[in-house]
Amino acid sequence: SEHIHHSMVEGDFQAYVWWYIRRSYGPMKEDGMISKRGYNMAHFSKFVRPGYVRIDATKNPEPNVYVSAYKGDNKVVIVAINKNNTGINQNFVLQNGSASQVSRWITSSSSNLQPGTDLKVTDNHFWAHLPAQSVTTFVVKR
Repeated sequence: SEHIHHSMVEGDFQAYVWWYIRRSYGPMKEDGMISKRGYNMAHFSKFVRPGYVRIDATKNPEPNVYVSAYKGDNKVVIVAINKNNTGINQNFVLQNGSASQVSRWITSSSSNLQPGTDLKVTDNHFWAHLPAQSVTTFVVKR
């Protein structure tokens, strides 16, 4: 996930393509099951859809925390990566618009793209817990 983040944010990639899909080290294992890499990649491919554009976000709000944001289809998608060995609480501030609720999906050592509880937006910001060594995607409907 961190590699995809840096490609999109630092490298200004338009797309991220994994050449070998079905390999022991790829997004899909040899037996056809999705790997942890595949679930991590899904945070970018399932929610950031064709036609979405990357928008400004604080790319490294805390040590070992990486954030990118995208908009399209009247939604804002935020992908947050926590590489720390402990969970952290992160504040997210939404600019140029309003929202009341945020849905989220989490991949961690014990979960694969699992939906989390919805979060409430207050005064254009929300707090979220980012589990240790995890990727969390937030979908904000505007």
